[in-house]
Amino acid sequence: MSPAPSEAPGPAPPPDGRLRDPYVRGVLLERYREARRRLRDPVLAWADVQGDPERRRRYQRARGTGGLVRAEWDEAVELVAAAYVHTLGAYGPDRIAGLFPADAPGARLHTLIGAPVLVSEEPARGDDWADAAYLLVWGGDLPVARAGDARRLARARYRGQKVVAVGPDARAGGTRLADEVLHPHPGTDGALALAMGHVVLKEFFADRASPFFAEHARRSTDLPFLVTLEERADGTYAPGTFLRAADLGRPGEHAGSRAVVLDEATGRAAVPEPGVTVPVLSLYGREVAAGAEVLLPRFDAVGRAGAVRRGVPVTRLGGASGPLVTTVFDLLLARYGVARPELPGHWPQSYADADTPGTPAWQETHTSVPAAACVRVAREFARTAERSRGRCAILTGDGTRRPFHADTLHRTLRALLALTGCPDTSPAPSEGSPPARRMDPATYWYLHTGRRRHESRPTDVLASPLGRGRLTGLTGVDCLALAARTGWAPVYPSFDRNPLDLGGTFGDAVSRAVADLRTGTLGLACENPDAPENWPRVLMLAGSEALGPVGEDGIRCLLGTGAGAGTEAGAGAGAGAGAANGIRPRDVTRCEPAPEGKLDLLVSLGGAESADSCPADVVLPTVGGQPGRGRTEFDACTALAERIGALAAGHLGVREDLVATPLPHGDATAPPGTVLDWRHGACTPVPGRTMPQLTVVVRDYTAVGTAFAAPAPDGKPSRIGLRHLFLDHDWAHELGESLPVYRPPLDVRGLLGTARLGPGGQPEVPVRRLTPHELWSVHSAHPDDLFLPALMSGCGHLWLSPGDAEAIGVTDGDLVEAVGPDGVTVARAAVSSRMPAGTVYTRRASHAGPPGSRAAAGPLLKPTRLLAGHGGLGGLAGGTGDEVTVVRRPGQEVE
Repeated sequence: MSPAPSEAPGPAPPPDGRLRDPYVRGVLLERYREARRRLRDPVLAWADVQGDPERRRRYQRARGTGGLVRAEWDEAVELVAAAYVHTLGAYGPDRIAGLFPADAPGARLHTLIGAPVLVSEEPARGDDWADAAYLLVWGGDLPVARAGDARRLARARYRGQKVVAVGPDARAGGTRLADEVLHPHPGTDGALALAMGHVVLKEFFADRASPFFAEHARRSTDLPFLVTLEERADGTYAPGTFLRAADLGRPGEHAGSRAVVLDEATGRAAVPEPGVTVPVLSLYGREVAAGAEVLLPRFDAVGRAGAVRRGVPVTRLGGASGPLVTTVFDLLLARYGVARPELPGHWPQSYADADTPGTPAWQETHTSVPAAACVRVAREFARTAERSRGRCAILTGDGTRRPFHADTLHRTLRALLALTGCPDTSPAPSEGSPPARRMDPATYWYLHTGRRRHESRPTDVLASPLGRGRLTGLTGVDCLALAARTGWAPVYPSFDRNPLDLGGTFGDAVSRAVADLRTGTLGLACENPDAPENWPRVLMLAGSEALGPVGEDGIRCLLGTGAGAGTEAGAGAGAGAGAANGIRPRDVTRCEPAPEGKLDLLVSLGGAESADSCPADVVLPTVGGQPGRGRTEFDACTALAERIGALAAGHLGVREDLVATPLPHGDATAPPGTVLDWRHGACTPVPGRTMPQLTVVVRDYTAVGTAFAAPAPDGKPSRIGLRHLFLDHDWAHELGESLPVYRPPLDVRGLLGTARLGPGGQPEVPVRRLTPHELWSVHSAHPDDLFLPALMSGCGHLWLSPGDAEAIGVTDGDLVEAVGPDGVTVARAAVSSRMPAGTVYTRRASHAGPPGSRAAAGPLLKPTRLLAGHGGLGGLAGGTGDEVTVVRRPGQEVE
């Protein structure tokens, strides 16, 4: 007998907990359907819902409280597309944003319509790391975070690749695929990287000059560039700026931007020309050079910053009145503590000198990584790079982006690659790329949520002891607005008017916009972010906990739901002390009270397992590309692009978009980093020089679907320009970070003070909170192990040091409350001598929990994170920030 016919083939059912059908917030869907029936146009229907403040606030208040109802796929896509088209026409493409990895389909869709892409992850370009002979996996858990790449890593190891994992978590999955593991304390990785650079510079440059390394340094880095030295009152010197052609009276259109070197053949200063000029890498040993003491900042001393005296070879150009200069390479050796005979200053005696910054023994006092292991790994890395001519790589993970001073860590890692001639796979500006709006997610949250209202100190508290007061009185949002005005950082929305209207201006749209900026009739959106015309309107998320860094008060400001930490309950929080202290920005308008519910629409491409599906207005469930398991992100974006194109035919058509993008700092020039603010009359606004580049881009919105379906351009552009190790910018000089440097974890005691009294009279201490990632605990841990202690004790646990516990009068097992930007958390104190003073540890809430379950970033916006493109450092990741929390006894009885 023939077997019974099977059912028609179809998609396999999704795994438990995964959504297949779209979900839309019921209150919103009901009102949209009513307007759709009445007006017979999706775009007009969406505009009608948004035009009624009461209807808008009603569905915003329902966010995060349930109420999602199942909808048909076409209807959900139409609603989202209608919101996009309406927002494009009414406010502009820069009021729409999407959080995606750089190579995701959603990023391509948003780039096509001109919307900013908040790059959540920049993938390593090419297969350099998989083909490397030696690989450092730094701060990442490859088998968990990048499962596909884990297989490539296993194959690379079979081919002979050595893998060293670096990270504080000994149980991370990446350690299982490593030959060796180094475990620095959280936030101290930069000391390890600096000490590894010390070994490389000493053994492969100072003691024995590697021809391959030296040639790469001359040809592809800024190490031969001349740097001026500024004399101080005590006779010592401090690094100044690059010596440029204009400083020597050389003519030329770009003389003010072109750094100069000393030509080996002529012994004279010259603008380097490939194939013609042979730059001098170091002035050491030359007849015209003498030794001079240079002061360099150090931040590793407990409780204070200081300076070290190091000697560098110097020469004076153009006679007795000419500038005193040295090379970046000579300054770098001084920074890393690599001694050379007959140079003055304080130098380490050997690798075992633990008191002098830069040595392997010194890093051991900060990281606990044995000095011998540091020396061995650095030596192996450099030897392999020398023999293979640069076939070594460093693969960084999310752990390198979390500390407040993550940018300094990334610079020390890039210095290792540059010194050893290894490719840097991080994103960089490329020639011929069309202007696209990209923005750092942490900066986006900072600007458009209430976090900037919690600043309790101006940014000059981060300044170097050698600083000159360049940041005095500036808050973080002032620095952000200044970086936007001068073109150092991409900040969106750009202007307080629709860029489609600005681009469609009769005549020269760029000249008209500049003229309006000078007269004040056109403003920057970031200078008044609380004004409704400057709000972000539509946001699409592809991450499972993308809203985690926002914090509870940020959720209230952005989504209009939830109780923020700025309420009376959180009034005593250290992170919220800024309002109490009365610190206000200089150049940015601050409206009171804080706005609630900026976003018109929040779209999630996750599913039931995504924390961002809870507050979303529309959930378009997608899977990770597995055939037959549901729609992928590409399917969702394809449908959305086609529907946007269809709706745009009657509402948008072809428009001209005025796009503001940061200054191009990745070419062979070294643009001056002098702070010249045209807003305050220091210069005139000139696009591409003293303000962002302005470009008019023609966008055919009716053809978005066709353009999205076309083959994507090559997304792996080659890096251009030089690799800069000297960051010549006023803010970098002010913070003491013009050269690679180690800055320890955020000193919250120095920023927020020591123990004080809370609102109920109980003592409290500000601390730095560490929150391990729990997203994948279902795969790597037993959840019952975490839940059962919580059930027995009634809450979670907060690990703190004996000193902090004594300061607030608690013992092991007592209830404490932690107050931060995300609200108040009550937990049991777990007092442990393994916890350093000023640091607490708590488990982050489950990934399926509500948004805002972990604190927003730290109490300050670090100014140097706004200079990522300056000096060719495109894609430099700054941290989401150490989470600053105030811990005290509960202010009331806990039921």
